[in-house]
Amino acid sequence: MESRRRITEDDLLVTEALIAESYNRVKKSVVQAPSRALGSVGGTIRNHPFAAAATAIVGGIAAYVIITRMTSHGAGAGQKSERSHSDLMHEMQAIIIPLAAPFIMGYIQKYLGSILSAESS
Repeated sequence: MESRRRITEDDLLVTEALIAESYNRVKKSVVQAPSRALGSVGGTIRNHPFAAAATAIVGGIAAYVIITRMTSHGAGAGQKSERSHSDLMHEMQAIIIPLAAPFIMGYIQKYLGSILSAESS
């Protein structure tokens, strides 16, 4: 059996201080998280104002289409809808993919560029 050092009151005080410091850092991070997130969103909007506006408009249109489809009270409300769930998903993808493609391609381009520049160094 190995011999262990006895825990002293100083050990407990140091541990308590470290825990308090760690807790304060976590609390500070949690408080700052929303402002950091909004800052990154604000930066994206400043850097890409037209894309942000287009995304907001298309998002609003998509939300409107989804809500009207879900709450339709038209003439055929009592009948089963002719469009299936997959048709609605296909329509949403047709709206969203053309808008997301430039951002996805830009991300992939930056990622590959960083990999290639790291390899050439």
